Amino acid sequence: MDGLSWEHGQDKRTLKPDRLVVDAGETAVVLARDAPDAHAFTDVLLGQAWPLTGTVWISGREVTSLPTEDRGIALVPAGGGLFPHLTIEQNIGFGVRRRYRHDFRRGQVNYVAGRLNLHGILSWRPHDLSPDERLRVALARAMCHWQAARAVVIEDHAGYTPCHAAVSESLKAYPDLPILVVSDDRHRVETLRASTFSWEVVDADES
Repeated sequence: MDGLSWEHGQDKRTLKPDRLVVDAGETAVVLARDAPDAHAFTDVLLGQAWPLTGTVWISGREVTSLPTEDRGIALVPAGGGLFPHLTIEQNIGFGVRRRYRHDFRRGQVNYVAGRLNLHGILSWRPHDLSPDERLRVALARAMCHWQAARAVVIEDHAGYTPCHAAVSESLKAYPDLPILVVSDDRHRVETLRASTFSWEVVDADES
């Protein structure tokens, strides 16, 4: 991300330092002042809101003007965001695009579940899982949505399970992808050992 700025309420927000680069296999953190501030940044990154200035690049390709479905960003929402009435297998399969055949979808779910060591719990429901297991399932669902994800974005918000399990599982199962944690909790991300770089969301005149 280079020269990026966006609106949040009446404020113009940006990143400090200005230029954000996360290479393959690296983990970085963007720290916002609160959850709405974090969501506003994530919306711009995912293509759900327009930036005021700047560009977003993924794997050498500019995606600033592309819609969400063309960016290849696997999103793990804070707390996992699983559907409580669905089994783990159904939650993971929810990420598979519906245009694919049933046998392809089932095969993809089985493959990703195996990669993240989830086969033993596919018939369970989210309330049967530990908070860290829910994050692992959420990562599987995100990866089922993108057969060729280019980056992983993990939300970490106060009041939800810390993101550490999702980060460690992503590093193990998908070591060639960049990981960006978007958080509103400075203390928690300071204990994220995998993190090597950090940025802050600030008012544009503070950058």
